[in-house]
Amino acid sequence: MTVINTNISGMIGLNNMRLTNLGLKQSLERLSSGLRINKGADDPSGLAIAKGMESHIGGVRTAVMNAEDGISLIHTADGALAETHDILMRMRDLAVRAANEATLTSRDVSRINNEMQSLKQELQRKSQAVTFNTKVLFSGGYSGGNQQMLQIGPDNGTNYRLTIEVWAMTNSGLFMVSGTKQANWLGGGSLLISNVSSGASTTGNQATGALSMAWIAIDYLNSSINFVSDLRASLGIQERRLGHVIDDLKAEDINISAAKSRIWDADMASEISEFTRLQILQQSGTAILAQANAQPQSILQLLR
Repeated sequence: MTVINTNISGMIGLNNMRLTNLGLKQSLERLSSGLRINKGADDPSGLAIAKGMESHIGGVRTAVMNAEDGISLIHTADGALAETHDILMRMRDLAVRAANEATLTSRDVSRINNEMQSLKQELQRKSQAVTFNTKVLFSGGYSGGNQQMLQIGPDNGTNYRLTIEVWAMTNSGLFMVSGTKQANWLGGGSLLISNVSSGASTTGNQATGALSMAWIAIDYLNSSINFVSDLRASLGIQERRLGHVIDDLKAEDINISAAKSRIWDADMASEISEFTRLQILQQSGTAILAQANAQPQSILQLLR
């Protein structure tokens, strides 16, 4: 049937042009953004899944930063403990020197004791002076019931937390009998070096009767050196563990990012091919629509 009021061919061509233009618009949007999903209507379920993955990835990356901050804290503590080791080694040398009663006078030992007390005061100062982000490391704030938690996972739960423990390095915590982890000082509290033991009788400048306090100091300092060595070993173990945590989190980040990319990102090669196809359809559709619009003009031939 030949009609002029309703151009069905033109309507069909126009509708196909509309669909082609919508496809071109979406293809241009994907090519310009590099994303397969630019709005919820593109893939509603895919958008929800990808955003959940994106949230998880953000948590994983922040957890990596937390673990790296924890390693930095441990490095700060270990660096300070290396100097503490040196101080204790010097104090032990002084104690061994002071124990040489056969050749030293009380004045000699007094000089040694002065240096010993100065080094002990430096250890006490360090216990309050070494900080990380203004938090004092060696005052006991990271030990006992005050252990600090690192968040090393993207979610809430005990499996996503790790305790950082740094023992107190104050004089009361450092000079102890081996294995007790309790303050156990000589007498009233001063770690002294002297030829004269408590309650010992003296003849001239030499001690008689009881053991020299220098000998006892050697035991205390051996205990303190072992204490610092144990703490540095403990910190090393914690750092190694955090290193493994970071490796796991990095692998998790890569794998989840790859899964999200398959949903969220545009396949540029595929999109360019689709864009080329739609361009050809647009050009051919325009030509065909022109032909469809010209069809009713054939009716004029009947009038002639």
